[in-house]
This record gives sequence, structure tokens and C-alpha cells, in this order.
Amino acid sequence: MGYKLLLISTPVGPLGSGLGGGVELTVTNLVRILHQRGHDITVVAPEKSTLAVDVTLVTLPGNWQSTAQTAGRQTPVTQPEPSVLSAMWGYARQVQSDYDLIVHFAYDWLPFYLTPFFRRRSPILSAWAPSMTVWTRS
Repeated sequence: MGYKLLLISTPVGPLGSGLGGGVELTVTNLVRILHQRGHDITVVAPEKSTLAVDVTLVTLPGNWQSTAQTAGRQTPVTQPEPSVLSAMWGYARQVQSDYDLIVHFAYDWLPFYLTPFFRRRSPILSAWAPSMTVWTRS
């Protein structure tokens, strides 16, 4: 039997819309491969997301995060309220004990800030941090 995995999608737009670019493609391919290998996958993504793989998809409302590609170097990072990024991490925090591993695909400050506040012993994997950073709580 495989692991029970929670994947938190990019907050820049719904899966299936193309707004997430290469991140969206990475999430979709990873879901397909992990599902084929027998893992129990749940994906958390912005509202109106779609997946071509038969896994659990939890969609949440909220404003999308702006992309780094559309911002200038001096543009402050903001979180448009109500934020889908906040909603997805709030959901992850509520269900954290149901999963063996949480993998997130957001290149934003919030996931890095929130990780130490999770009450779990299993790791949280950041797919976009240097060297695929893993944080654990003991």
C-alpha cells in the first residue's frame, strides 16, 4: 500500500487553466505518476481547477496570488484577501494529521512561514525551495 499524500497546488490560478505554467504541468504529471504507483493522492487547488486523473481534488475559493513573472524587482509581495493561498494552507493545517506527507508547489513566503506552526511529525516538502527542502516537526 502506498502513502497518503496531500499536494498543495500553485495559488496563481486553477489547475487546467494554464495560468500556472510549468508548475501546473509539474503538479499534473506528479499526480499522475504517484497515483499510478498506488499512492492515495489529494490535491488542494484554487476554485474551478480540474484534473484528468481520478484522485481527490479539493478546490477552495479566494483571490489568486500574482506571479513573480508579472512583478517588478521592487514590487512588494502582497496577499490579496481573501487569499486562495491562505485558504489552501488553512485547509492543510486542518487535515495535516490525515497525511503521511504534504508537498507544496507555491513559491511564496507564506508556506515557509507557516511550516513551523504545523503540529505534525510527518515532513512538509517544498517542491520549489533549493534542493527540495524538507521540514519536519518532532
